[in-house]
This record gives sequence, C-alpha cells and structure tokens, in this order.
Amino acid sequence: MHIHILGICGTFMGGIALLARALGHKVSGSDANVYPPMSTQLQQAGIQLLEGFEAEHLQPAPDVVVVGNAMSRGNPAVEAMLNQGLPYTSGPQWLAEHVLQGRWVLAVAGTHGKTSCASLLAWILQQAGLQPGFLIGGVPENFGLSARLGDSPFFVVEADEYDTAFFDKRSKFVHYRPRTLIMNNLEFDHADIFDDLLMIQRQFHHLVRTVPAEGLIISPLNDGNLSEVLDMGVWTPLEFFDPEIEAGWHAEQVAADGHSFDVICEGESQGRVSWDLIGRHNVANALAAIAAARHAGVAPSHAIGFLGSYKNVKRRLELRGEVNGVRVYDDFAHHPTAIETTLEGLRRRVGDERI
Repeated sequence: MHIHILGICGTFMGGIALLARALGHKVSGSDANVYPPMSTQLQQAGIQLLEGFEAEHLQPAPDVVVVGNAMSRGNPAVEAMLNQGLPYTSGPQWLAEHVLQGRWVLAVAGTHGKTSCASLLAWILQQAGLQPGFLIGGVPENFGLSARLGDSPFFVVEADEYDTAFFDKRSKFVHYRPRTLIMNNLEFDHADIFDDLLMIQRQFHHLVRTVPAEGLIISPLNDGNLSEVLDMGVWTPLEFFDPEIEAGWHAEQVAADGHSFDVICEGESQGRVSWDLIGRHNVANALAAIAAARHAGVAPSHAIGFLGSYKNVKRRLELRGEVNGVRVYDDFAHHPTAIETTLEGLRRRVGDERI
C-alpha cells in the first residue's frame, strides 16, 4: 500500500511515517519545512520527502492520504485530495486502526510532561524485557528515535489533547483507547482551539470514558482540574500519585533538586531512585511511570532500578555545552507552569549561582 502523509515532518506525523514504513508500506510525504533531524530520520527509513504542498505530489494517486492536523482547507494538496476523491484519514485514526488495534495501549496525557513521562515508561518496559512499541512527541536519548512498532503487545503513546484534523475536531487521544492511562495534570492551554478550561475537561472525560473497567487510570492526587474531570464519571480503577504529599504513590527523602528520592507505594518503601534528572515535575513523572509499569507487570523495585540508566528527551533541560564556566541548556518548556517548574528544579540544583 502507498501512503502519502501531509505534514510529514512534525514529530507525531513523522512517527506515523516510521510506523507505516515498518509495517512494509510505501511511504511518501509533503511538508513546507523539510529539514534535519526529522528529514534525515525519514529519508534513512526509505521515505520520499517532497517540499511544499503541491497537487502534483498526489500523482500517481496514493492508496490513502494521512492528513496532519496542521493542514486546513485552502491548502493545494488538501483541495486536490478532496477534488480527486482520494481516500483519506487522520494520523490518530490511522494509528488506532493499523497499530494500536488489539494491543495493550499505555497512554500518557496532560498539559505538561507527556513526552518525558511516556519516555520514562517506554524505557522501564524496555529494560524489563517487554520490547514495547511507542510513539512519542520527542526523541528519547535511550532510543534515538521517536517511534517504533515494538515486539510485544505493549505500546506507549503520548496522548495529545490537540484536535485531530480539519475534518475531525475531537482531541487526538480519543482515538487511542488505552488500557493504562496516565493523566499527569491539566491546565488551560491551546487557546487557539479551546474557548475555556471546561472544553478541555470535556475532551479529557471523553478519554476517561474509553478506558475499560479492567484497566487503570493514574492521576495526581492534588490536581483540582483533573478531579473535576473524574467527578464527571469514572468506571475504571484509580491510583493517585503526588511528589510531595502522601498519596497511594508518593516520594519521601527527596533531594532538594529531585536527583534522588524514595518511592512509597501504599505506605511501603519500594526503593530509591537515583538519576540525572532534576525537578519536582520529574519526580511526579517517575511516580506515574512506575505505577503504569506495575500495571503492565513490572515490579516497582525493578522499575526504580531501571530509572538509573534513563537519559532524558532531547530539549528537556538538555546541556548543550559549557564555555568559560557557563553551562548552556536547551529546554522546550513554553507554558508558564512548565517554565516555572523547570527553573525551580534548576535553582535547587545550583543554589545561589546565577541563572
């Protein structure tokens, strides 16, 4: 089958392309910004990349067009696709039908921390010998790529609340039907498509509705916005976590910068995490990932040990170099809360040094 992807160089759609290629399909794609590192990763996989969105890119006609959510009416390739009556679908729908069907999906949702938490979870499962597939909105250093099919029933997906496509305004994550769901946090975001917080909460509750009664939902104990989502109705067992206050999963003996902490589950110590990451937000990410891994069969004590070899995602407080005693970091944080928690973790590491 020949699949053509519109908007192929975004992290999510590039991941879809890699998965489709791994399934044996012929894959090509168009984008306005074709440049490394995504262009290199795709070309090395044997995927043809075309610059721009020309109608001619759809000749000869592919078997199906997968449309990225950045595409809109008026785009020449979109108009050609519609005028020619070509079969088309969205990235999330294609993923659900061709990759996730019949698998144990572990989804990580939330305003912040999705990429980091999903990467942590994938690494724990990998180190446990479970060989998970994954699709993550970044490049985890341990894996060196953003997506793979995997060799087991387990599949970790970063579950984004942004809308699916110009013809499907539901959040992407509604398509994924997870058995294990982490909801990290919830704040107002994406003001370009959501009028208010309640609109986002409704989408999160649509996601909650898809988790089976024999599944598991993992949520922070002290997030009022997610508590309101769960108050709308929940039919799945719940486990709660918090990096500071006592919860089903919580941390004790936390180093000031978060580089080590004890994991407590249901009142009993499971072991101590010692790793290179810092910040309260990463302690929370670790607790959620350990809880999700336990649901997939990984003992918490083993998961804790695996985190010692975890390398963070690119552009998550990534040290790019040091010149004349000045360390230069690259970080993706752009929401005010994410910026605040990242700087807080860094401040606790460096003390009174100038940032």
